[in-house]
Amino acid sequence: MDDLTHQKKPNDAILITGILLAFLIPLGLTVAIGNVNVSYFDKLFYSRFFYWGTVLFLFFYARQVERGPLLIWPENNAGTKFFLSSVVILYLLFIAAAIVSAIPMLFGWRESNEVMKMIARLLKGQSSMMFFIALTAGVTEEFIFRGYILTRLLQIFKNPYIPVILSSILFSALHYKFHSLREFIFTFLIGVIFSLYYIKYRNIKALMFTHFLIDFISLMLAQHLKMK
Repeated sequence: MDDLTHQKKPNDAILITGILLAFLIPLGLTVAIGNVNVSYFDKLFYSRFFYWGTVLFLFFYARQVERGPLLIWPENNAGTKFFLSSVVILYLLFIAAAIVSAIPMLFGWRESNEVMKMIARLLKGQSSMMFFIALTAGVTEEFIFRGYILTRLLQIFKNPYIPVILSSILFSALHYKFHSLREFIFTFLIGVIFSLYYIKYRNIKALMFTHFLIDFISLMLAQHLKMK
């Protein structure tokens, strides 16, 4: 956290405003498009641009209001070996998070997964769309939740674990559309894992690539596992 202490810190009101906008802009626009009379496929496609737009907004907000860069931590470019090992370890932790998130099912919790089934049906044979969705999630959500929200929360709170928990809750809440306890637990755990990694290693590229892999492989598997 030394990088934060050596920079001029914007006042808390500016930081809190940015955090709220980073969360509410994609959430609000996604809810709004849900009420538009177009196909779900079109809603899914056009809503991706809300996330790219949010990143662009945060870039200008950081520059013009906070008077600093969007990513206030210099990127740690530790080499190809570090990058690949990070991706492998993060992906293994993703598998562990997926297993933990399934624990409520052992106690009788049942979910229909209708939203995921519908997405799987809509994306059947749409490999380019799956790639676009996964790429959007991998890049923009890491910029928003780890690159922006987490680091700004760390400027507000002295205890680093509070920002990790808060940013992970917000990350999980943005996946409300799946109406799934399992998805809520899973995304919260991923938020915690990715936040701790970013705090320790300052390498957002590994997070983006792993996030992309998680979503793309999950969408591909959904074609075979959740179509029926």
